[in-house]
Amino acid sequence: MKFRKLVAAAAAVAATSLVLAGCSASGNSSSGSGTLTVVGFEGSSSEPADLAQLNKAFEKKYPDIKLNYKYISNTEYDQYNNTRLASGTAADVLMTNPTRVQQWVKQGYLEDLSSQPWVGNILPNVAPFGQVNGKTYAFTQQNIPIGLYANLDLLKKAGVDQVPQTWPEFIDSLKKLKAAGQPGLLLANQTGWTSEQLTMTLAASLVDNNWGPNYDKGDSTWNPSYGPVFDRIKELLTDGSVDGKLMNGIEPFNVGNSQFIDGKWAYTIMGAWELSTIQKQAKFDFSLNPVPGGDAGTKPKSFTFVGSGWGVNAASQNKKAAEEYVAFMTEPANDGAYLAAENSFSTLSNVPSPTMPKATSFVEAFNDKRTTPSPIEFIQFPNSEAKFWDVGTSLFNDPTQSNSSLLSKLDQTIPKTK
Repeated sequence: MKFRKLVAAAAAVAATSLVLAGCSASGNSSSGSGTLTVVGFEGSSSEPADLAQLNKAFEKKYPDIKLNYKYISNTEYDQYNNTRLASGTAADVLMTNPTRVQQWVKQGYLEDLSSQPWVGNILPNVAPFGQVNGKTYAFTQQNIPIGLYANLDLLKKAGVDQVPQTWPEFIDSLKKLKAAGQPGLLLANQTGWTSEQLTMTLAASLVDNNWGPNYDKGDSTWNPSYGPVFDRIKELLTDGSVDGKLMNGIEPFNVGNSQFIDGKWAYTIMGAWELSTIQKQAKFDFSLNPVPGGDAGTKPKSFTFVGSGWGVNAASQNKKAAEEYVAFMTEPANDGAYLAAENSFSTLSNVPSPTMPKATSFVEAFNDKRTTPSPIEFIQFPNSEAKFWDVGTSLFNDPTQSNSSLLSKLDQTIPKTK
């Protein structure tokens, strides 16, 4: 995620250190050697992802390899790498995401990793995000929850005893909050990012799960499939629950998160990368939950954001060491440490997801297969999210617009890429 600011929980870091010490004690030598360059958009002081510990453990396990890890912010990442990839001077190992995998494979920049032993362990619903034409070019490591944070103390003040499980219960809770003079739902939507997340998480309950995988095949359309989703959003924007124009002026990742942490809202939509920060700073009880978008009598469904992973530069002069670095990240102890730091679900069948005490209901939904990767991530058109942000912002500004006009614009501006 572009604007994430993660602080790993102290307990997770402590546990990680013990695990890594055990996994690196063997001091195995590598068939790769020399200096290995790795570049990533995680691993800074504000976005640690436990990579400093993991990189130290890699060097202990492979003493013949000198590791040179460079952090580049996500806002500068594409420009930094694309220039170097074009000139043949890029890093040996590249942190990827689904969009970059598609782009870099088409340009011939990523090595085919299909023969690597870990490929068979990738979960089927995550595997496509590291593939092109059925071949695997990246280990997709991050599958992170995005959902509804709830200030449980404010809910209790309004007489709401538990986080809503269905859409009618959610609307009722917002009415109770308003009647009790308590703050309601924050949808900080500057740039349009939050409108996308709200739409995608409601789609988990209201749109066929095959919509995303079928889009580029030409079998799915925005209009009318997302009509029921926009109806739900319009209800929020027209019944007094949410002021869309106000929300379009609130920046989500710094201002919005700070407002929620300060206790100014009962609900907000945000990713699990903020779990540790909120737990550390908030002075109230809270939880992260699936957005309750379904009808009465249903269980809540939600979606996950498939994020960072690792690929090997096809022009690397140290491919063996590069492949070993990627394989190292797939080892259960190392992958588990990363997942714990990121509050992310596992993407491997042989690695369990970390426990998330503040996101119990989301973990239950994931284990019950009531989550799906974000539908828009299946679409290969590289600017699909930005195109949606335009429409989402427009919807927040004027919810009287017809669903057909808004959704047809998405069909027109997000082409199907076979």
